[in-house]
Amino acid sequence: MYPLKAILIGCMGQGLLDVRRELTNLAIGVEGEYVDVRSCLAHVFTNPSDKRLFVVHPSTTSEIAQLEWLNESVAGQPILALVDPADDPSMMVRAMRAGAAQVVRLPLQLDDLRAATHRIAVQFGHSTSKSRLIVVLGASEGCGSTTIALNLASELGRLRNAPCILGEGAVSFGRLANYLGIQPQLTMYDLVSDLDRLDIERMRQALTKVEDNLLVLVGSYKTISPSTLTAEAAFRLVDCAKQLADLVVVDSRYQFDELDFDFVSKAHQIVTVAKPTIPSLHSLKLLLDLLARRECFGQQYVVINQFVKSDPEFSKQAIEAALDVPHVFTVASDPSALRAAENSGETLHKAAPHSYARADITGFARTLMGMPAEAHSAPWRFLNSLNQMAHSLSLK
Repeated sequence: MYPLKAILIGCMGQGLLDVRRELTNLAIGVEGEYVDVRSCLAHVFTNPSDKRLFVVHPSTTSEIAQLEWLNESVAGQPILALVDPADDPSMMVRAMRAGAAQVVRLPLQLDDLRAATHRIAVQFGHSTSKSRLIVVLGASEGCGSTTIALNLASELGRLRNAPCILGEGAVSFGRLANYLGIQPQLTMYDLVSDLDRLDIERMRQALTKVEDNLLVLVGSYKTISPSTLTAEAAFRLVDCAKQLADLVVVDSRYQFDELDFDFVSKAHQIVTVAKPTIPSLHSLKLLLDLLARRECFGQQYVVINQFVKSDPEFSKQAIEAALDVPHVFTVASDPSALRAAENSGETLHKAAPHSYARADITGFARTLMGMPAEAHSAPWRFLNSLNQMAHSLSLK
C-alpha cells in the first residue's frame, strides 16, 4: 500500500475522471476531493497529518497562486501537479516554481503517474512498498529451480504469516499449473497479451491460492503460446503483484536474454540454483560471472540442489572453491519426498513436512528473511537428560 493518502484538488474536469481510478490501481488511497485549496485547507487544519499527497490540477494563473499558498501552508508535504501543456506550455515550469514536487502531463498516463508518485515517496522519506522481489535462476535444465522456487515461496509465506506470490517466468509454456493440478481462468500470457486491461483487480483474478499465504501466477498451460513478453509487461506484472503481497518470488525462465537480465537487475534478492554435476556447476559459474558484469546489485545466494552430503567429489567446500564463492546453501537430495509432493501436486510442507529437503529450504528461507536459525534439540541433550533422570532416581 502506498504510504501517503491522496487529497485531490480541482481534479473534477471531464479529462480528469480517471484520476481516482488510476490512483486506486497504484494502491493509493484517496482521503478526499476538494474544489479548491481553501476548502482543502479547512479540512487539513482540522485533521492534521504528515502523510498526505496533494494532487492538484492548476490551469490558470490564479490556480498557480493557490498552489503556492498550499505549498506554504503544508510545508514539508508533497504536491503533485497535473498539467495539460496543450493549454499553456509554460504551466509545467510554473507549477514546479510554485512548489510542486512532481508534474504529470495530461492526458494522464499510468506509467507516468506511477513514476512520479514513486519518486515523491522516496524524496519525502517514505517507502513506496515493503514488498520484496526474489528471483530464482536455474543455471541448467533439470537442476530443480522450479521446485526450489515453489517450496521457497511456500516457506516464506508461512514464516512471515503473510501472502507470498509465486510467478512463473515461462509465460508461453508454464509447468506450475500441471504440477499443482490447478486450472486458473487467467494466466501470465493472458495478462501480458492485454496490458491495457491489466490492473490490480485483474491480477487478483489470475492468482490461485495453493495453501495459506501462497498464491501462484502461472504461465500458459493449455497450449504453447507465442512469446509476447516485453520489459514493460514484465515490470507491470511485478508492480501489480507487489501491491497484493509483501513477497513476490519469480521462477525465471532459462533464456537469459537482455530482458531477463534487465528484470533480474530489479530484484532485491537473487537465488541461483545448480545441481552437483560438472556441467551444471560450469553453467552456474558462467551465470555468476555474467551477473557480476551486468551489475545486478540484488543480494545473491547460491543454492546447490540435490546435494549428497556423503559425496566427497562434490563436498560443500569443494563446490565453494570451484565457484569462488564464500558460502553455498545446500538442499538435500530427497527423491522420495519430492516424488510424494509431485504425485500429490503439493508443496513439501504439505506432502513431506519432515523431509530433509524441506528442512534445508526452510533454513534458507529464514536466512533470506534475516531470521535466526531454528533451534533443534540435539540427540546428546536428550541422552544427557535421561542420565540426569537416572541419577536423580538412584539418589532416592
